Amino acid sequence: MKILTAFVTSLILAALLIGAGCLERGPLGDAQPQTGGSKGVAEAPPTEVSGVVTNVVDGDTLDVEGFGRVRLADVDAPEMDTPGGRAAKSFAETWLLDETVYLDVDDLGGKDKYGRWVCIAYIEDPETGTPINFNSMLVTSGHAVVKDFKDNEFDPKGWGPAPVSR
Repeated sequence: MKILTAFVTSLILAALLIGAGCLERGPLGDAQPQTGGSKGVAEAPPTEVSGVVTNVVDGDTLDVEGFGRVRLADVDAPEMDTPGGRAAKSFAETWLLDETVYLDVDDLGGKDKYGRWVCIAYIEDPETGTPINFNSMLVTSGHAVVKDFKDNEFDPKGWGPAPVSR
């Protein structure tokens, strides 16, 4: 009975804090990743995350501080042992390295078979501050192609072209 009372009290307190504006989220949400979990239990993916890009592995893979390795959803950049791979990585570094990204994390599986979070990355438009889909930008710039993987929640058909200039 004490557990039920504590649970109900926690829900009421959370509702009051949300209503009072004490629990706010960033422009695209900045929930922190869930960590830990019991052995044999799948890790639940966070819904939205923001963080600074600390490393660009290649055109479609990056590291986000405090979150981990990210695989950009539904795009495929050339491999690093090709001239296109080096160009894709350079493009991603120009836009992302040491910048804040806002990630929409795949709600279906969360991670790919390599343990990378599957996400759409958004960056802020430097002129307007509005979010830009970086996955789409990578394709629009010619540094990746759309590859609609059906094992995630995303549908790249709705992305449309993204502005590219820098």
